[in-house]
Amino acid sequence: MKKQLLILCLLINTTILTAQSNETFELKAKYEAPETKEDFQMELFQGIQKIQFSLDNNPALNGKDYRIVIKEYQDGELHSEKIVLDTKEERLPKIDSTFKFTLFAQNLLNYQKIAFFFPRFMNKKIYQTKDTFKDGDFSLRQINVGSEHLNFQFNEPFQVALITPPNRDPSKGNLGYCEVSQGGIEIAKWYEKYQIPQFFLVYLEIG
Repeated sequence: MKKQLLILCLLINTTILTAQSNETFELKAKYEAPETKEDFQMELFQGIQKIQFSLDNNPALNGKDYRIVIKEYQDGELHSEKIVLDTKEERLPKIDSTFKFTLFAQNLLNYQKIAFFFPRFMNKKIYQTKDTFKDGDFSLRQINVGSEHLNFQFNEPFQVALITPPNRDPSKGNLGYCEVSQGGIEIAKWYEKYQIPQFFLVYLEIG
C-alpha cells in the first residue's frame, strides 16, 4: 500500500512539473516614446531608440533566474554570441513583482551600442558595424508585431528584439524596416529573403 501511495505521489508531482514547464507567460514590450518634440529630435539625431519590457505580477515567476543574450549575425551565419547577464552566475536581483527593464539601442557610424537599464543596475555592449552601413542605418525593432506582449515558457530562450538595417530596396523607404521585422525571425529564411549582411537578435530566457 505504501509503495502504491509513493508511486501515486510521484505521478502527481511529475504531472504538476510538466504542467508548469508547459505553462505560457507574457512579457509586455512597447516602444518608449520621447515626451517632448525636443527630446524626439535629440534622440533621432543621436540614433537612440528604446523598448520597455515588463512582467505582470505573477507569483509563479517570482524568484526565477533569467539571462539575456545578444546574437550577432553576419551573412546569415552566427558571428558572435554574448551573454549580457545571467542571474545564476552573478549576484543580481532575480525576478520579482516589479521586474522591468529598458533596452536602449544607439547606432552611430561604424558602431552599435546596446544597453539594458534595470531599476538598480545597467549593462552595455558595443559592436562594430560594417563599413557599408551609414550613420543611423540600424534600427531597434519590436518582435511582438501586432501584439502588446511576447509569449514564453520557462527555460526556453525567446527573441525579444531585432536590431537591423532596412531592406536594401531604396523604394521601400521607412517601410523597409517594417518589412524585415514581422515577428519572430527564422534566421535562414529571413536572410535568404532580405540578404542583410549584419543584424542583431536579443534573447531572454527565464527559469
